[in-house]
Amino acid sequence: MKQRAQSILFFFSAVLFGLLFFMPLALYLDDYGTYYKLYVYGVNVVSVAPNMDVAFSGLYTLPLLILTVAVILINFYLSMAIFRAVKLAQFVRLFKLSRINLALAVVLIATIFVYYLVKTGSQYAILPSFAWPAWGAFLTLVALVLMLLASSGLRKDIKKVQSIDRLR
Repeated sequence: MKQRAQSILFFFSAVLFGLLFFMPLALYLDDYGTYYKLYVYGVNVVSVAPNMDVAFSGLYTLPLLILTVAVILINFYLSMAIFRAVKLAQFVRLFKLSRINLALAVVLIATIFVYYLVKTGSQYAILPSFAWPAWGAFLTLVALVLMLLASSGLRKDIKKVQSIDRLR
């Protein structure tokens, strides 16, 4: 069944988005030797120089956190609900939900690349680094590709179910 492949793709996509909680999106190193690590839940500062203020509040990355949790939950729901889908109406509902999830993921990726990577570095006039631990920004792109593949598979399943209904 093609449905199992789609549910696995949605599950792996959710796992990749879940890894954003453990991997930084980007690293920043300023002239004083201070590392800033941008996560979806905040900015961690490592080895702060004395008498240096951190300009990021706890609410700075709240939109990233909300979008990430929403995308993860919808991906998990889709991966579980695809197994039980039999009727055409169920497939159509799941396909619409997958399109909404894709839109949320694109908004998440856009806010990461367009706003947060630039804004965090411009606060201290430093450029982001995407060295080994900071591959979180690119994991989102891989997860988006997996979501696109699963969503296109759902569309193909809808066409199959519609063609079977016509034969009856």
